[in-house]
Amino acid sequence: MNQGGFDKICIDLCPKIINATMVVFSSMANTPQFMPTAQKFHYQFNLRDFAAIIQNMLLAQGALYKGNPLGIIRMWAHECHRVWYDRLINDPDR
Repeated sequence: MNQGGFDKICIDLCPKIINATMVVFSSMANTPQFMPTAQKFHYQFNLRDFAAIIQNMLLAQGALYKGNPLGIIRMWAHECHRVWYDRLINDPDR
């Protein structure tokens, strides 16, 4: 089976990345602080956000991350920031 050029270390991170994404998503979706209000109407976190993160992770080129699992983790953090963090409007929410 073709693993997209990723080494075993990076492949082993896949379930952990998915679980971490689920934890972050569940925390944001179930916390009253992140519920939509009149001022925070764009705080609507749904499975599209989750899918966007995973989908963009799948676009990674394995050759660039050989022997660099920290690079994959940094990419995941970047995607989380891009999808979720950029929507947050005030410092307490961030």
